[in-house]
Amino acid sequence: MELQSRYADLQARGLGLAVITYDSTDTLAGFAETRGIEYPLLSDAGSETIRAFDLLNRELDPASAPAEQREMMERLFGVPYPGTFLLDPDGRVSERYFEPSYQERFTVSSIAVRLGNPLEGTDRDAVRVETDHLTAEAWVTDDVVAPGNRFSLVVDVTPKPEMHVYAPGDHSYQVIRLRIDEPEFARAHDVAYPDSEIYHFVPLDERVEVYESPFRLVQEVTIPMSREIAGQAAAPDGTVTISGALEYQACDHEICYVPAEIPLTWTLDWRPLLFE
Repeated sequence: MELQSRYADLQARGLGLAVITYDSTDTLAGFAETRGIEYPLLSDAGSETIRAFDLLNRELDPASAPAEQREMMERLFGVPYPGTFLLDPDGRVSERYFEPSYQERFTVSSIAVRLGNPLEGTDRDAVRVETDHLTAEAWVTDDVVAPGNRFSLVVDVTPKPEMHVYAPGDHSYQVIRLRIDEPEFARAHDVAYPDSEIYHFVPLDERVEVYESPFRLVQEVTIPMSREIAGQAAAPDGTVTISGALEYQACDHEICYVPAEIPLTWTLDWRPLLFE
């Protein structure tokens, strides 16, 4: 349903969407009608395309399954590892997104942010914070999350005039970072940093990697698929909360200021799964 909810946004950007599955055309037609799916669902008979792209999930091979699981494995055999391919206008694969676990996958909005082209409205609830050194707008790619989702926490940072903050590099200054206080129901990945600039501090003839212009930090977070997580993640009001902070040290052309920290909180609606 996450794909369907973003289908209009993708079309507005001139993008198409199609899903390939090993299910029969009758099964797909029934699924599309029941769930209100409007984008094409393509039946890969015998998993020929799945095999051609080497996506077959061999962990579900009935030949190696215990006797009590063999019947279930026979029904599932042919399913691929879920992932996303992006094709250019000539039909060539330009990007691919896959997770090690077949139950976890990137949301459409998180992929759009990776590509530097967020979907319309994903930053509508951005929280803006201003300090003496910078302004920061924090937002999340998805309003609603569920077990198996890999989504993104985003902070757009704009240093004040004549200010800079430190990027990863060959120096000992405090690098700006988005710290996530990982809750038990989520797993944070490495922060994605944009390309930096070189700042030349003339008095020491020092050249250091910094950010002086507006930039974006992207922190991807995965909610693992499990009954235990599904049962304990949400608050009574049906939301989940992730907290953290933006940590940085800012300098101008004369002064390096005391390291600072901006507390951040993201509250998301929780989509329960059927096994709950």
